[in-house]
Amino acid sequence: MNAVLRLIIALVLAGNVRAEPVTRAAALAIAETYVGHRWAATAQHVRHGKDSAGVEIHTPDRPSGHGDPAADCWQPEAANTGVPYKWGGFDTPARFDAGLRAGKAAGDVYTQEKRRKGGAAVSPDAAGIDCSGFVSRCWGLAEKHSTSMLFGISERLASPDMLKPADAMNTAEGHVLLFVRWLDGEKHRALFYEAAPFCKTRASERDLAELTTAGYQPLRYRKIRD
Repeated sequence: MNAVLRLIIALVLAGNVRAEPVTRAAALAIAETYVGHRWAATAQHVRHGKDSAGVEIHTPDRPSGHGDPAADCWQPEAANTGVPYKWGGFDTPARFDAGLRAGKAAGDVYTQEKRRKGGAAVSPDAAGIDCSGFVSRCWGLAEKHSTSMLFGISERLASPDMLKPADAMNTAEGHVLLFVRWLDGEKHRALFYEAAPFCKTRASERDLAELTTAGYQPLRYRKIRD
């Protein structure tokens, strides 16, 4: 990694400096700081119930039923990898670690009730990042953009075939994934990075036809550079 790329990543992850436009390489490198982030959990980081503000909160420390149970959650009293998902979260890895030191909950999973309540369901007692917060950080945005807001700063691609590294597949009021690379020559399957709504930041393999059928649209941040 060259000095310029390291500087861009440092500026973005400082959390208070606008570092746009961002290069594709820098965006993926930022994503990897989340996906590969290592941290130690204790019982104090587990929450299930009401937080101090009366917001319902559930940390992803146990299987959710939305995927592979082994990858679905973090483990108390163990070393873990990947920043936990937090509804409304926009933490950098460093801010997540600071939240843990302050005794905050490690994440807060997505629910339909949180979707209905929007910002009123964001817990001040949890640390982590959600899907659009993750892409916002990777794209070097100074402020968190929701999945709906991402359309306003992006170009809609004519086809998923046009995806390049650090582009996205997005659904308004839904989920967003950061494209990494194709896994086959026919461009049927691809590797993505995401802040998964029931667990954490991770790499995941997806079928593009399934994503398209589910309503995902291919996007390219207007200020990204090759």
